[in-house]
Amino acid sequence: MNVYIVVEGSQTEMQVYPAWLGILAPHLSRINNLDELTDNNYYLFTGGGIPSIFRHVSNAVADINSVNAGGAKKIDYLLVCLDTEQEDRAYILNKIQETLEADGRVIDGFELLVFEHKVSMESWFLGNRRVFKSNPQLPEYIRYVRFYNVGADNPELMGNGDPERFTTKAQFHHQYLRVMFRERNMHYSKNSTEEMCKESYLNELIARYRDTGHLETFGSWYEFVTHNLQPK
Repeated sequence: MNVYIVVEGSQTEMQVYPAWLGILAPHLSRINNLDELTDNNYYLFTGGGIPSIFRHVSNAVADINSVNAGGAKKIDYLLVCLDTEQEDRAYILNKIQETLEADGRVIDGFELLVFEHKVSMESWFLGNRRVFKSNPQLPEYIRYVRFYNVGADNPELMGNGDPERFTTKAQFHHQYLRVMFRERNMHYSKNSTEEMCKESYLNELIARYRDTGHLETFGSWYEFVTHNLQPK
């Protein structure tokens, strides 16, 4: 089994997804070039944000068709992982389909699966109930918790609590996470994801999803990996 993965960002996703795959599917090894493909490999590529990721998905389809046409080794899945931001899943699927049709790309002999982060990957990270502090001390964190308690309520459904400061929900979720970490004397930034890469952090998100049904888009990705990307 081999997997081609296109993620939206060049920082967070490129650090966290390899760490999580190493925990959930350790038999898969990462390759840096498609000509290194053997078996039980994955190739991870950044799409450079929206809208450029849609063009990269189209190019990925062409890459996979070329590899699979060779007949020696096969890529089974193309996974696309990106933030919904202000949009929804229907918009993302439509943009991918429009781009594929415009480029004359045909999906042949593999599956293309889209896994969105609703609203962003930081929205998933906010689901760690052990990091969340229910009796905050920092004034900024108190304001965030009063607006929306991510320890009790689904972080994916949180809106923008400060539209004058943040133009998108994703920006607000990112800042909420930074302040939540600061309350614990921890640090988070898009290029500093060491905590999220730990198995203990991943396990907390899995527990949140299983216990509450929250983090549904995270759960979709997790269920796929644990059911479809395991050794056969």
